[in-house]
Amino acid sequence: MDNKVIAVIDIGSNSVRIQVSKIIDRTYKVINEYKTVLRLGDGIYKTGILTDDAVDKLVSELLKMKKILESEKVDLYRAVATASFRDSKNGQETVQIIKERTGIDIEIISGEEEARLLFLAASYYIHMSEDNILFIDMGGGSTEFSYAEKGELKFSISTPLGCARLNYDFLPKDVKPSKASLSKLKEYMHESLKDILDGLNVTKIVCSGGSLNNISLIYSKRHHESDSVVKFVDSTFLKHFYSEIISKSFKERLKISGIEQARADIIVPASILINTLVKKFNTEGFYTLSGGLRSGLTIDLMNKLGIELIFQGEDTDIHYARLLETGKKYYFDEFHASHVSMLTGRIFNQIKDYLSLDDKDWQMLEAAAILHDIGQYISYPKHHKHSYYLIKNTELLGFSDKEINIIANIARYHNKALPKQSHDNASHLSSDDYNKMVKLAGILRAANSLDRTHSGLVKDIIITILDKRVEVSLVYDEDISMELEGFMRKKDLLEKVLKKEVVLNEV
Repeated sequence: MDNKVIAVIDIGSNSVRIQVSKIIDRTYKVINEYKTVLRLGDGIYKTGILTDDAVDKLVSELLKMKKILESEKVDLYRAVATASFRDSKNGQETVQIIKERTGIDIEIISGEEEARLLFLAASYYIHMSEDNILFIDMGGGSTEFSYAEKGELKFSISTPLGCARLNYDFLPKDVKPSKASLSKLKEYMHESLKDILDGLNVTKIVCSGGSLNNISLIYSKRHHESDSVVKFVDSTFLKHFYSEIISKSFKERLKISGIEQARADIIVPASILINTLVKKFNTEGFYTLSGGLRSGLTIDLMNKLGIELIFQGEDTDIHYARLLETGKKYYFDEFHASHVSMLTGRIFNQIKDYLSLDDKDWQMLEAAAILHDIGQYISYPKHHKHSYYLIKNTELLGFSDKEINIIANIARYHNKALPKQSHDNASHLSSDDYNKMVKLAGILRAANSLDRTHSGLVKDIIITILDKRVEVSLVYDEDISMELEGFMRKKDLLEKVLKKEVVLNEV
């Protein structure tokens, strides 16, 4: 199955998208994407059907997507339609027309299936075992809600609370919303949700859908945060943003930096919904997940091929699984990476108190240990520098931009030159972050040298910190002459951070 190419097509009420991915072992890498905004739902709310004009536009876009399927040599695809097709009187008829004119098979999925796929996508990106999570997938024609307690899905339900539908039914076109129209919309939402959500003990809200993702993108830009699959929006910003957009007409909202032109109208009901739920459950804000349905479809398609993704194994450490998946996308040596991570952990745990390091520091060091060699994907010479670049420009879930910068620098110094704050890659670190990075890089540098042959020969490390030196004893059962030679050359940074000579006991 490795290197097979799969694709998913998502035909929503607002937009139509294709995502093409390459299967790499037990994960995947997105290699092509295309999106167009058709607003199919708008016509359905007026006429109840997919009009000839809407079908012609959809066929034209699907023919473009078919060219992508052919050019990428896609082995298997799944194309789904959601609320716009579910709600139209001629949805099934349109599926047949599309098949005849494009050759693409379309599956109209239920709202409950949409919710299941979002939950599947969210479980790929978000650690669930410690929270009670409300998942919200707000499309143009419907909104799906799922609720999970400590990772166990309790229910999934589809509602007609799509942002385009609500905008059409309740809000005047092109003018500032009136208090009366906003009041009617809020009352309708309240009545629609009270039997679904009352009594739930929600501790985290995770959302998907273009309009809610547009809000999180605006938040990220205003706070100068990098773009990422998972974003957080705090409740204070949400409150002010909600007040900002309901006080403006459609044309005035278009002037808001970051707002998508195709969403300047429907972002109002999206803002009302999420603001209402954040206040109801008194959360600190909400998270957004971009590409939720497409991610869920991709994972589901791989599962149907008999592939269990890394994060789906029983008792999987999601954080560790994410790092392995990142490494696989760069075709890393998984055995070496895992063994170096183990050796790194053994050193860290025995000297962390002496160096005033904590659990968060370990998470960064573990990430660097797993990913330290991914620069070989570009080339072996100077791969430590390539690793820095790739990590710096790769989204590592659960880490801030600052922490990713530290991780990239730790990996950068696992080989070759010792750290200098004057180096371009390290110059942007604060003094505290630089000093922490150097400590962690010293540990990784030593651990990596003890797997010089990438054979896992060193089974354990025992460290004894004495007054004037640090003694290192190794557990092994084969010839480790190359590892010993490597350690003697690479212990330099560890000695610098410990401020003691590091000596090997007889081996």
